[in-house]
This record gives sequence, structure tokens and C-alpha cells, in this order.
Amino acid sequence: MTTAVIGIRQKSDLPPLRDDCLYTADEAALYTGMSANWLKRAAAADRIQHTYVGRFPRWSAQHIRDIVAGTSHRPHRRERMTRKRAA
Repeated sequence: MTTAVIGIRQKSDLPPLRDDCLYTADEAALYTGMSANWLKRAAAADRIQHTYVGRFPRWSAQHIRDIVAGTSHRPHRRERMTRKRAA
């Protein structure tokens, strides 16, 4: 019995990661083996490194390599700046 798998690409079929690009969740999912939804939820919970472009999370080649290697750590959070009211 032969089963055809459609729409799944092997990692060897993917082009190499480029250090000058940011990848969407769908693109990063191809390289990591995680679902795009998992990547979005993990980024929203600050469990993996990512960068926001507007309100959308993006991943650099190094972020993707760290996720695959299992070394992705929680990103450092900057403290929010508060406005000082004029007296």
C-alpha cells in the first residue's frame, strides 16, 4: 500500500536560510517542523525569540536555527517606558 503525501516538503528541498531575511510563521514552520500556529502562540507568550514587524511576529535565520537546536530562550523584555505628566 502506497500513501501519497501532498504539500509536505522535505527539509532538504528547502533553500538555505538567509541571514538578511525575516521569515513569516508559515515560512519558519517549514524549517522548524513546528506549526505556524505553534510559532505564533510561542512568540505571543515570549517562549521563543522573535521580532515584531508591526503587529506580526517574524523570525530571523538565527532564531530559526535556535528553535531547531532547542536552544531558543525567552527573549529579554525591556521595561515599558511611562510618560511623565506635566505638573
